Amino acid sequence: MNSTLIILWIFTWVAIGLIVLRLLLRKLKGHQFSLGDYFSMGAMLCALVRLALVHVILIWGTNNMSTKLRHTHHFTPVEIRHREIASKFVLANRVFYTSYLWLQKSVLLDTYRRLLTHLRWEKPTMISYIGIFAATYVAVQTVTFTECDPFNHYWIVLPDPGKCCQAQLQLIVLGVLNVVTDVMLIALPIPILVMVKRSNVEKLQLAILFAVGLFIVAITIARLPQNVKNYSAQVNRTTWASVELLAAAIVANAPVLYGLLKGQRQKSKEAASGARSPRQA
Repeated sequence: MNSTLIILWIFTWVAIGLIVLRLLLRKLKGHQFSLGDYFSMGAMLCALVRLALVHVILIWGTNNMSTKLRHTHHFTPVEIRHREIASKFVLANRVFYTSYLWLQKSVLLDTYRRLLTHLRWEKPTMISYIGIFAATYVAVQTVTFTECDPFNHYWIVLPDPGKCCQAQLQLIVLGVLNVVTDVMLIALPIPILVMVKRSNVEKLQLAILFAVGLFIVAITIARLPQNVKNYSAQVNRTTWASVELLAAAIVANAPVLYGLLKGQRQKSKEAASGARSPRQA
């Protein structure tokens, strides 16, 4: 558990650091915050709330445990209360974690929207993507709150609430829709790369930058069978989610950070060139 807590804290703060760096660079260059920047702020808030919730979840434990432990362990009233509270936190965490992922997708979509400006298929493409993203977000959140019936089975420890507290359906729906929407984002800039007038080297650099999204797709695909196999291990699910959280931050902020840092380097080169010119004259 200690290693899981360490991963949780380090990966969360690295993700937040990337967002803060993005915002600081934006202000240092004298730019106004874009819609994507505000989405980033929302994602940062979700990450911080998740950090607090999951820390308690890992320390107190939940009602998701092996059958053997449930029937052989003597639960004290305090332990039952702690596990019930932590189980409620799990439900809240799913809301904030899903919101974090979809906000990061929105950050990336806003970046690509700027690249599509003035193209004739910009508006229908954006409407389609926004509609699909909204529908998939609602679908995941709906499953989050409808898997257990009665509803209190999400947190009761005794008697056995059944398998619904494992949230296997929610995990699968989240994973599949996460992959589908990420693949959509990877595909979106491909026509731009074909149309843009850049050198082959620059096109390759941009292609690699946009293809970073494959990283989070691979993580999500690898995570699903592991979480299904270790259905009662909160540590396993939390570790994979923390990795996915950091990957989402990298993918969402890489294009903007690349553009801001590249612009800063170009500005420095121009300043250095201007400083040499008078001496050469």
